[in-house]
Amino acid sequence: MKKINYVWACLLTLCLCSCDKNTKPGAQDAPDDEPTYEYTKVTPVPFPVLDIAGFSFPEDPNKLIDWVEKEQNDSIYIHGWGIWAGLTKLTGQVVEEDAMHVYETWLTPPEMISVIKTDSFLRSNRSNLKKPHQLTHFGQAPAFKAIKFQDTVVVNNAIKESVAYDPTAAEHAIKNKLFMATSLLDIYKQSDSLIKNIPPFPSTGITIKPVYKLLKTSTSGLEVFPIASWHGTTDDFTEFPEKDWKSYVYVNTANEGMGNGSQLMVGDNPTPEQIDKATYKLNDFIYYVLNEEDAEAYNKDIDKDEVKAVPGDTVILVAMHVTTREIERWTWQTFWWAPDADNPPLPSSSEIASYRPDALEGAASHYAMSVAYYMVNPTENKYTAPKEQRTNYAFNPYLEAGFGYSVFDDDLSYVETPGEATPTYVGVRTNCMSCHAMATVNPAEFSMMDSSIFSVTPYVGNAYIGLNDSAFKHQLKIDFAWSVQGNIDTTGLANYMKQMKQ
Repeated sequence: MKKINYVWACLLTLCLCSCDKNTKPGAQDAPDDEPTYEYTKVTPVPFPVLDIAGFSFPEDPNKLIDWVEKEQNDSIYIHGWGIWAGLTKLTGQVVEEDAMHVYETWLTPPEMISVIKTDSFLRSNRSNLKKPHQLTHFGQAPAFKAIKFQDTVVVNNAIKESVAYDPTAAEHAIKNKLFMATSLLDIYKQSDSLIKNIPPFPSTGITIKPVYKLLKTSTSGLEVFPIASWHGTTDDFTEFPEKDWKSYVYVNTANEGMGNGSQLMVGDNPTPEQIDKATYKLNDFIYYVLNEEDAEAYNKDIDKDEVKAVPGDTVILVAMHVTTREIERWTWQTFWWAPDADNPPLPSSSEIASYRPDALEGAASHYAMSVAYYMVNPTENKYTAPKEQRTNYAFNPYLEAGFGYSVFDDDLSYVETPGEATPTYVGVRTNCMSCHAMATVNPAEFSMMDSSIFSVTPYVGNAYIGLNDSAFKHQLKIDFAWSVQGNIDTTGLANYMKQMKQ
């Protein structure tokens, strides 16, 4: 697949050169068997200024830390929802008649790598969707295929993501060439510290992981699609993937239905009225319709039995991880679509939902939120584990809930509660901050040219991880950003390693 190549006109301000729906002057000709896609230019939009009482971005880090230590959860919830409101604000940019939200305009790692290597980036419409890297980083990736709920078939339990950075985080990654293996090796070699770090992202930095699910709207002839919906966590110490939730709703692409917060459960025999109350409008979701390029990219990264996409299919946003570099350990908030957004189950709550601002309207208000602004204690310090610990679970049902024992390090994944250690090495007992604290690359393995071993620090569940933990010795910490490790480009690495040996 070949896309139109837009020139990066000004790196520091992330401005793009002008372009329209006509062929770009000077664009290289694509091979006959490689399509060239031409769409309206997409310009990265900075995080907007919002008129929300109690919210500002970036927030004073001392104020954020004070909120955490004093457990002023109301302020934290307002802050998390304000970030969500900014991300989902419409920009006025349109691709294929679908209006774009702020987050959809941001650059992905492949696009940032293109800027690093060529001073241009590949973007002809929305960013392409691919399998979430975290599903293959450690342990066995789940198999994706249709789920059968009695006589009801959930069209697709696969999820696809599109990691992206806001313009200031993108500028930082590009300037420091953070996705290039050779640059990471340079940073590692130039540091005399036992525990080494990449240059920290700016306080304005935001990284996101929007997650979508496919609806076969183009060829199925259907207007109603069942999808698994989260009804709450499990008390069992095990993985809890979509196929085990046994709860579902219908999505009506004709925007009909009386969805009132209800869900249906496998094993029930719902009446037509109950089905109608569990049928939600497509407009209750953030979504867009796939074009040719979207579908081609989607199908490049699917499992053998997974449903293929074609132009005209629809993808709905079911989840999004969001983190900001306002404090050293970042703030962590995660969102997912909820049938009853006023009363979402754990790891969210009706209390969290009650702080949604009036600025949050339409489909964006149909999502639940969970936050992780600390690991195991609101007053934990940077380097020493606190004596008083308590579990603080913050995970996304569509991303972490399906993780089982093999994904986490069981020696590190625990919380020292009074009198006992509580194990946390399954997905429904995780904390975003704990796991991302482990984000490193392992330069000693770069010579193997195998990206699967570019990191040796494991995922952990909910646990205290100090900034100078012994696990980080002889590693390069990447400022909590697993997305750097998951997108390392090895261009020039072989020659670099050869020169090191000479």
